[in-house]
Amino acid sequence: MTFGAKTVIIFFNIMYNIPTLSKAPFSRGVNFAHWFEARSAQAVKWSRYTEQDFINVKSLGADVIRLPINMHAMTGAAPDYVIDPLLLQYLDTAVGWAEKHSLHIIIDNHSFDPVAPTDVNIDRILLKVWAQMAEHYKNNSDLVIYEVLNEPHGIADERWGEIQGAAVEAIRAIDQKHAIIVGGTDYNSIEKLAFIPRYTGKSLIYTFHFYDPHIFTHQGATWGSPSLEPLQGLPFPADGRPLPAIPAGLKGTWVEGALQQYGQNAVPAALSATLDKAAAFAQERDVPVFCGEFGVYMIQSFPADRVTWYRTVAAMLDERRIPWASWDYFGGFGIFKTQYGGSFNTDLNTDVVQAMGFTLP
Repeated sequence: MTFGAKTVIIFFNIMYNIPTLSKAPFSRGVNFAHWFEARSAQAVKWSRYTEQDFINVKSLGADVIRLPINMHAMTGAAPDYVIDPLLLQYLDTAVGWAEKHSLHIIIDNHSFDPVAPTDVNIDRILLKVWAQMAEHYKNNSDLVIYEVLNEPHGIADERWGEIQGAAVEAIRAIDQKHAIIVGGTDYNSIEKLAFIPRYTGKSLIYTFHFYDPHIFTHQGATWGSPSLEPLQGLPFPADGRPLPAIPAGLKGTWVEGALQQYGQNAVPAALSATLDKAAAFAQERDVPVFCGEFGVYMIQSFPADRVTWYRTVAAMLDERRIPWASWDYFGGFGIFKTQYGGSFNTDLNTDVVQAMGFTLP
């Protein structure tokens, strides 16, 4: 006799009395990006973050750190995909720092390419990796949380729903304790929340990412297709303010259409209407939702408009009681004055920090 993911999850819920989460156990935090997103465990720049960064984040009033990890690049070959012990050694230290300072830490499987579609057979490695992670952290505190996969895209909703359900099952077969974050396709779009299957597993948190309008938050970004590197000078809110001419290299792309619609999309009312969909999903399904990423690339955005966007979006999330983690701490979307970070005491972008409602140190 064989059992599907739904049947097995129901069994574990009954047998182990896994609680239902009515809300996420955390409220606000940041992503510790560009740390574990390396090509191998040996390539991790371990010194990029220290325990002091965990202390610093805590001092801002944060209670969660999302830790993106390029897990699938840090395993052995098929079919076992054994996780490199060095990754676990590094990760144990990071998890230990979070637990020491009473910070939730999301172990985010950030194995993705922003351009290449998610492999329709990614379950071959995804389930093996999560079984190992669950075994390794099953006895840790409730502060540890698992996130199945960052921003699946280019894969059918139905297929992703099956794979994600199987990953939840693989974790629950070993670890019935820790919360699991699940999300939809199209880069964890709000619009795709409704397409996530009605998983019967408990202690699930449903995630989405928010970067609306994309051409404002990503102007100057060198990744993606097409690259938005030549785009700059877009204001927020639009409010009838002049827009820059479309760069020649972006004519005929989706960017041209987005600029034509910019006046109606780059206003608080449009952002509010979109976030209402996440709040409605949470209410309709009676599940917690979580904004795992949001932010504005600092390189070519107006500093004052960037602050306004953060203030607007953070307030809207808080009004809807949606917990969040900004992207990121160090980096182009970070909370320091430059993308290179710097001293927490002298180089923190206090305008951005205050706009998000953090407490200044």
